[in-house]
Amino acid sequence: MTAHVRGITLPTDAGVDVEIKIHTRLNISAYVAKQRANVCLVLYCGQNFCVDEPILQIGERVAWLVPVWLATPREGRQTKIGEFVVDAQTGEVLESRERCRVLQPIAQALLEPSCSPPPAAPLA
Repeated sequence: MTAHVRGITLPTDAGVDVEIKIHTRLNISAYVAKQRANVCLVLYCGQNFCVDEPILQIGERVAWLVPVWLATPREGRQTKIGEFVVDAQTGEVLESRERCRVLQPIAQALLEPSCSPPPAAPLA
């Protein structure tokens, strides 16, 4: 499991030992968070997306960050384009529809060919 802790600045010139104890119940596992993110992709985003392993984020709330990748049937997983935030207590996917509204145009732009094919030559 990977965890991110925000709001801490560590000195750059000294050795640091960090010990953190957090007592909270994670009602939602990483596996369930990934499933919930997948459901949101199917319902609100459509095709060409997949999720990766969630990362536990500890901040104002304890949440799972579920990376979202652009994926096509032919090439598979290509580029990370965003993430879903899943509350680790309730399982709610936060701002799921809004995040999909952001992800769709990014995916569309990446899937469009970088240059259009040359026009066909006229027949004589």
